[in-house]
Amino acid sequence: MKPTDEIAIPAGTNAGLSGCTNSLMLSALGKPRSVFTAECAAITNKNLAKRIKTDNVGPFRVTGFDLAVDDLKAIFAAIKAQRPAEYAMLGTAGMLCCRLVRGSKTSISNHSWGTAIDLTIEGKLDVRGNGRAQAALIAIAPIFNKHGWFWGATFRIEDAMHFEVSAQRINKWKAEGKL
Repeated sequence: MKPTDEIAIPAGTNAGLSGCTNSLMLSALGKPRSVFTAECAAITNKNLAKRIKTDNVGPFRVTGFDLAVDDLKAIFAAIKAQRPAEYAMLGTAGMLCCRLVRGSKTSISNHSWGTAIDLTIEGKLDVRGNGRAQAALIAIAPIFNKHGWFWGATFRIEDAMHFEVSAQRINKWKAEGKL
């Protein structure tokens, strides 16, 4: 099997984790900007903008929310140690992008806060909405889950290239006074 082959998403994915709702993100971090469209735009919320950083997370550089970027450093270090073959083929299709969820006219993408990342395997994007995931993404998803990140493979419309900070992680940061 090739790392980019799309296969069935395993049962038990994201056990104990849930994706972040817009209401949670708005209450935790505020509104990234006043107007959203389907196109990427910059953050205009000055308080949130102060928490955005660009850094090397291992296989590439990202720009995102500071705590999420720090998490990614630990996640990718674990992937490098536990799944070196998959680590070597990782790329990104982006992290920070203020926009609406694809196909929505009202729902803000979690990329808008810089708390989500889209990954590529050998430069290829996973096909969104087909209910399957690239084999290499399946191999690394448990590491993301262990670090409190939710995998988009179990969204209503499957999005296996997408990983985001879980609601549980956001609530932990709030409880620790980090937000």
